[in-house]
Amino acid sequence: MKKLLESLKNLRNKWSELSKRKKIVFVVIVAAVILSLVVFLMSTTKTKYAVLFSKLDSNDAATVISKLDSDKIQHKEDSATNTIYVPAADVDKLRLEYATNLKGGSTGFELFDNSSNKFGTTDAEFNVEYQRALQGELERTIKSFGEIEDARVHLVMAQDSAFVKDSTSATASVTVKMKAGKTLSKEQVKAIISLVSGSVKNLPKENVQVVDDKMTLLSKDLYNSNGKDTDDSGTDSAENRNKMEVKVENDLEKKALDSLESIYGKGKVKVKINADLNFDAQETNSQTYYDNKGNPNDPKNPTIVSQHSQESSNSEPQNSASSPVDNNTNSNTITNNTGNSTSTSKDVTTNYNVSSETNKTVKSPGDVKRLTVSVIVDGKISGDTQSTLSNIVSNAVGFDQQRGDTISVEGLPFDNTAEAEAKKALKDMQDAQNAANKTKLYTEIGIAAGVLGLALIIFIIVMIRRRANREDEIDEDLDGTQNFEAVVGDDIKRTKTKFEPIDFEGEENEQSHIENEIKKYASTKPEQVVDIVKAWLTNEEGR
Repeated sequence: MKKLLESLKNLRNKWSELSKRKKIVFVVIVAAVILSLVVFLMSTTKTKYAVLFSKLDSNDAATVISKLDSDKIQHKEDSATNTIYVPAADVDKLRLEYATNLKGGSTGFELFDNSSNKFGTTDAEFNVEYQRALQGELERTIKSFGEIEDARVHLVMAQDSAFVKDSTSATASVTVKMKAGKTLSKEQVKAIISLVSGSVKNLPKENVQVVDDKMTLLSKDLYNSNGKDTDDSGTDSAENRNKMEVKVENDLEKKALDSLESIYGKGKVKVKINADLNFDAQETNSQTYYDNKGNPNDPKNPTIVSQHSQESSNSEPQNSASSPVDNNTNSNTITNNTGNSTSTSKDVTTNYNVSSETNKTVKSPGDVKRLTVSVIVDGKISGDTQSTLSNIVSNAVGFDQQRGDTISVEGLPFDNTAEAEAKKALKDMQDAQNAANKTKLYTEIGIAAGVLGLALIIFIIVMIRRRANREDEIDEDLDGTQNFEAVVGDDIKRTKTKFEPIDFEGEENEQSHIENEIKKYASTKPEQVVDIVKAWLTNEEGR
């Protein structure tokens, strides 16, 4: 206890010896250390929460909260967004454990899990339960799409009849709530319609209607009354044609730019191409005849394979009618003096070569019908350069003058104001980012320096306390010796004490007793004696 009181007294004396500025600095440092410790303890002991589930349905949120309360797990709720927070260390475990309790606001085929309650259910009740379960399953599937936040499905099931002609088809309506900034393309709407149509018995695609949260009928004119996709008609066909033309134009422009930018540099040349494509499908049929040697025949002079002739004569009265003959028959009629006529006929049969080859050529739509090319170069160009660039671009894009292609090459100065402003804005952004990085670096250096300084101050205080304790031990062992204290940064106040010379050879008295004790102490604790001697020498040098 005495030692503790002496230590407190020494500290009070040291504090009183400090200047006012040093006292303020010391108080600030101590306060910063205490504040840092408090913040550190609060940050390490405070429970950190993380999101378990967000944007839940009201029923699902109530189910999860009830489950957390029954399991005695700490949690927080945000009723505005139906978000539930739990300790961060338990998020993954709880998310897997509670995932089975989430139904997304829809009840599916789990309606039939408890089969004991279905005993005695009528067919009508079973059909209603099946319809509810099917609607719930479809809602869950549709809500799993990235663009959709919520969905509702209403089904009118097909009514079977004993007569096939009296049976009615099912119908369905789907209402979707889109996420902020999201929309559905026609292909995605068709996918939803196909999903619903394929999940319900006797449900044609044209009987499925899709409506969004803005009361827009998304399924309008997607299918006709026969269930045929209307994309086969003119509207989307024209859209596809435009896309094909744009693709062809972009490809040709890239080829032209690759040829010119290697000469003038990037951004110094502009190329625009308008491609007129032919989307008419063409079919050509041709037939060619060949002779027996494989050579094509002349249609006007066909090759004769064989001929057969037959002659006959007949005497008839002059007034008798002669029968007609065909083109291959030659006839001569001779009239005698007796009044009878003699006719001579010659039948010639000719066989022509009729071997043939038929070719059918189908030309796919989408070939280039006409190109219009415009090339602008930054600055003025001469006529020779203009002609050279025209030849380069013509070869790059497949220029064909016979089909009506045109090309124009001009040299005009470009307006680079927007580009300069964009570069300036980019440079400003880069400078701001560099400044932010420097500020962050300086802050980190300052924090590191503060931590290092704090550690250094703590180290100095610990060393001073150790030295003070060691000097207190010396004071206890050496009665009457001077205690030397040195404090870093403080002025050292020394007390001059004069001692009588010690007679080591005198008789045994109080001084001789002290001398003997000093010798004894020096033999048992030489290190402390060396420190005392060093302190004396330091005091002598400082005088």
